[in-house]
Amino acid sequence: MWRVRWLALSVLAACVLAIVLGPEGDVTSEAYDQNQYHLPVIQSFADQWPTPDLRDYRSATAPLWHLVQSIPAALGVPLAGLRILSAVAGAALVLLVGRVAVKLGGDRRLAWLAVPIAVSPYLLSGSIWITTDVPATLALAAALAAAMFTRTGSGWLLALGTAIRQTGLWMAPPIALMRWFGAPQGTSTTERVRGTIAVTLPAIVLVGLLVWMWGGLTPPAYRDLHDRGINLATPAFTLGLIALMGMPLVMMRGVHELLAMPRIMLIAAAGLGLIAAVAVPTGFDRDAGRWGGPLWTVIRHAPVISDRSVVLLLMAPLGAVVLLALVKRAHEAQRSGEGLALGLAVLCLMAVNTTNSQCWERYADLPLLVLIPWLAAVGLRGQDERERRGVLAGAVVLGLIQAGLSVPMVLLPLVAPPGTP
Repeated sequence: MWRVRWLALSVLAACVLAIVLGPEGDVTSEAYDQNQYHLPVIQSFADQWPTPDLRDYRSATAPLWHLVQSIPAALGVPLAGLRILSAVAGAALVLLVGRVAVKLGGDRRLAWLAVPIAVSPYLLSGSIWITTDVPATLALAAALAAAMFTRTGSGWLLALGTAIRQTGLWMAPPIALMRWFGAPQGTSTTERVRGTIAVTLPAIVLVGLLVWMWGGLTPPAYRDLHDRGINLATPAFTLGLIALMGMPLVMMRGVHELLAMPRIMLIAAAGLGLIAAVAVPTGFDRDAGRWGGPLWTVIRHAPVISDRSVVLLLMAPLGAVVLLALVKRAHEAQRSGEGLALGLAVLCLMAVNTTNSQCWERYADLPLLVLIPWLAAVGLRGQDERERRGVLAGAVVLGLIQAGLSVPMVLLPLVAPPGTP
């Protein structure tokens, strides 16, 4: 486990260094969100203690992370100290991803599956500046890990995740599935139902209270931005991301991984992906919420056919096939529910993001960089050395891609902020 510990510590050290020595100002998207939204909320909560106003504040997300940050803020901790809390959350997420991958795959070398998220621009930027993406993903990933291994605590971790981002309720179905599969042999159906209700009820009640308090799915000030209707481009866009993240983990161990599947399954998966990309407009359109992130930048400059992105017409079917291959291998390798739960989690993430009017890449990247590597790890149970080396090589390739994205998105704004001569 020393590999993943050192990786997490390296992420923490790099983020702290950026916090201490880096520039101020809105140099990245996350820095802008911190300064324009999250920090004012934290400061207002700090001023309002012990009765902060949770009904209408300047953030679209649930208030827990702002409340946590407002406590040290009220005690006079400077901004750098608050930002270090975000860095700690980022390092903890890297550590969790690596340790769970090792446990799922039964091989210490699978700690390398944490490399892609460790060098992801959304992990690094979200750990250097104060946002809710990283801590929410940490809580939800911990909830799923607890459901897969300890069978205790997953419900309260799920509630914590939804208290940071109300959309975290997407993790409830896979946790319920694991609770059902994880019940001791001989447990009655009634007891299984009670167990699944108990593990998901705190998060459901919490989100219900927030909706009642806000009068909608977001605080009132952000309803027109995030809660004005569903975005049907999200499924195709998410499948495109799955193709980009999953292909290295599948293809580096051989094309036969895809070709070995029954033809009817290949055709069905690719067909569903194609339908998602054809049924609705998927071209770049800021007003329609189709923007924000590297993939949208590519789509913006690529050809379109009747407002359908050619990029997604190709990548969405491939993403559906890759996801099917990962879930199929994971399910066959370990039949205690982990593979199905992880696959269901991907579908639930896609569904909840579709309810958001904005289809931004940041909403999917971090969760997918948790779920896709974990699926690959489960699928290695009982596989030979060649298969394991293929996945490890794929993790390195995916890590290089993520690191390459971090250079223009995080590193360059830190060393040469916009506007500097």
